[in-house]
Amino acid sequence: MNVFLDFEVATKLELLKKLYEHLENTYQAWDLFCKPGCNLCCTQRIYATSLEAYHLLEKISPEVLTRVSHLQNYPRPKITHNQTLLCYLQGTEPPLEDYPPHLSTCPFLDEKGLCMVYPYRPLMCRIMASTKSCEQGEASLPPFLFYVGTLALQLAENIDIGGLYGNLFDLLKFLKDYKEGQVEEVPPYLLSNVDVDELPVLPEEKDLRSWVGTLYRTHVTEEKSFREVLQELREKFRDKKSLSFLEEIF
Repeated sequence: MNVFLDFEVATKLELLKKLYEHLENTYQAWDLFCKPGCNLCCTQRIYATSLEAYHLLEKISPEVLTRVSHLQNYPRPKITHNQTLLCYLQGTEPPLEDYPPHLSTCPFLDEKGLCMVYPYRPLMCRIMASTKSCEQGEASLPPFLFYVGTLALQLAENIDIGGLYGNLFDLLKFLKDYKEGQVEEVPPYLLSNVDVDELPVLPEEKDLRSWVGTLYRTHVTEEKSFREVLQELREKFRDKKSLSFLEEIF
């Protein structure tokens, strides 16, 4: 397992925030039904990277974190988002998820049905949207936003190179214990992130290519763009893996 939870966290967080910002600007341009208190999609099926969980962890009150620690029977992914993407690219079907009979409500909702961690919510929450009420049991999402959300999930996993993927609540519990020095190994239900640089965008999909291009050209620092910083992360991670391998040998 190529897991390095402390690898370039500050840099990765800057990239993640730029991704969040770009996605939010995109969604704001659409006439969506979603509004405060609209929370039918707010269940415990929230898959995320360890970076997203880390970004959220410090913003959760001790009381809510205790509530999270007592959660049980929520779904867990069998593979990461990018592994699912690779399955489709290779012409194979990803494994089916095992869902509990009932998806419980997210513990971050307050008594008014509002999200207590809204500014720091993970990507899977951010891409949930609909152009109509979901009261009848299903959302209606424009195809462009669906594909943008898929690309954003891929990029989030790419950003968190060396990190983990799993249910958000497993990640929060694990990171809390990790910070307190109580972790000896990564549990099997947390998965290694997979970096997939190739984005599933066809040449004729100009709107999606433009969306990615705008993000890639966004400056993370005064000198470097999103794309440049992401590429530097990859190079540093390759060096770190090589050094780690040599240390294991010698």
